[in-house]
Amino acid sequence: MKRKISLLVLLLMLCTITIVSAHRPIFEKKDTTINSPIIIDDHTISYAIYASLDDKNDVDFYEFEAKEGQNFYIEMLVPKIKMNVGFEPNFAILSKEFSVKHEVPFNVPNGYGVINVLYPKGYNNEFYEKFTQTNYIKAQSISGIINKSGKYIIAVYSTTKGGKYTLAIGKKENFGIKDIFTFPYIYFKVKYFFSPVFTTLGLTVFVIFIIGLIKIKRSRRW
Repeated sequence: MKRKISLLVLLLMLCTITIVSAHRPIFEKKDTTINSPIIIDDHTISYAIYASLDDKNDVDFYEFEAKEGQNFYIEMLVPKIKMNVGFEPNFAILSKEFSVKHEVPFNVPNGYGVINVLYPKGYNNEFYEKFTQTNYIKAQSISGIINKSGKYIIAVYSTTKGGKYTLAIGKKENFGIKDIFTFPYIYFKVKYFFSPVFTTLGLTVFVIFIIGLIKIKRSRRW
């Protein structure tokens, strides 16, 4: 019994060490619009948004409220998978607090300024994410200090093709006991995001293996 408890404690410690260096995940459930964006409750907390663009005409929107003097950080990560070859996602920040208005290939509401942050052409800075053991292209990012309090909208789009992306927002780590126990679920959900077929197959094989072990153990009792 003591060995089992010790093993459980060790596993929880390993999960805690891994989670502390990770982002809080947000998974896109449905397509968004500028009038119905995904709301980021606190843009200073380290989030990772797992989402996709259906094609080069699709645009995803995220919204957060910020106060003057707060730090902000936004970074584009592109999963290094076969379907993403040639996929170059850009993101723009929209706000009534901006005076500059860069050109973007989608409609911007009246009164909003736009700062465009383009995907760097020919860029191939590979990044290995230890939390989920996945590979990314670490693309463009922007950081700084909020000059004026207000609402800010992040728009993700592509002029090349559709694909999967991970948008990192914020840098402040904020994890609790709940995150430790949900670690396996998040791990496999991210794996599924990268490769649905391979992950489903792997889970099926794992379940069959466990069932087989249980049957063998029961048969030995008899």
